[in-house]
Amino acid sequence: MHHDGPAGAVDVLLPPPASPGFLRDFLASQAVPGCDDLAGCAHRRPVRAAGTARTVTVRWDRLTPAGLPVHVAPGAAEALEPVLARVRRWLGEGTESPAADHALAADPALAADVRAWPLIRLPGAPDGFETAVMTVLGQQVSLAAARTFAGRLVRRHGTPVPGGAAAFPEARRIAGTDPSRLQQEMGVTRRRAATVHALAVAVQDGLVLDAPAGGAAGGEDAAMLRERLLALPGVGPWTAGAISLRVLGDPDVFLPQDLVLRRALGAPGAAAAAAAAAAWSPWRSYAVMRLWAREAFPGSAGPRHPGPPG
Repeated sequence: MHHDGPAGAVDVLLPPPASPGFLRDFLASQAVPGCDDLAGCAHRRPVRAAGTARTVTVRWDRLTPAGLPVHVAPGAAEALEPVLARVRRWLGEGTESPAADHALAADPALAADVRAWPLIRLPGAPDGFETAVMTVLGQQVSLAAARTFAGRLVRRHGTPVPGGAAAFPEARRIAGTDPSRLQQEMGVTRRRAATVHALAVAVQDGLVLDAPAGGAAGGEDAAMLRERLLALPGVGPWTAGAISLRVLGDPDVFLPQDLVLRRALGAPGAAAAAAAAAAWSPWRSYAVMRLWAREAFPGSAGPRHPGPPG
């Protein structure tokens, strides 16, 4: 599947997604300035594993029915397989679900979305801590604002890699930074900075923000993670649920507090939204992703900002 190129560069052909526009646009909508580079119909970013980072380029411009080409820049040899495993999770490989499509297409509220984006994947986290921080920074602000805040964090605390980009800061770096300094650097509220710091400390103390090897999680893993997240200051059900969806690949997350989802469902409040979504279990994550996509990039014409709530 892959071959060694010059100076340790590697090219890999990964299974092609059934709805490539959905996946490409969703990953682009999460791009962090200074970390992700979306130039030239490709998505380039450092991916950290085994204590180091290698820069990965997803070549959307070279996608064919045979596969999705991914280029891994030269770097530590021992990081190659762990980096590729993380890339596969980031791209949601193996999370396509015909059963989810069949169930959701039966609901008139979602039938058109299933037709527009068949067999979507649940995109994972390129870095669990990064995705969790992005989720916290997205509380009650637009996704564009969350990306700006995260970009400031990368500029101050990221790990530089060859080529000019930087990997998202490690938890231990953020845990060792005073919350008031984080607040000033990012331009966020004191409470938001305190939550980012508490999350970093929790990861340093053993909180694992990573999907188990071998694919999607759910059930006890998701329940345990949610419980630990909810114990952190400033983390509520929306934040814990969104992290569980992206980091663990939990297939049955619904976020009744989410303003975008409530608007899409025409639901006046959280209880009405939860009731409307009950019939979609155990595939509610696939509905959430499509409803976000409907708002973020209708017709897959290009990424716009979903504007997640608090």
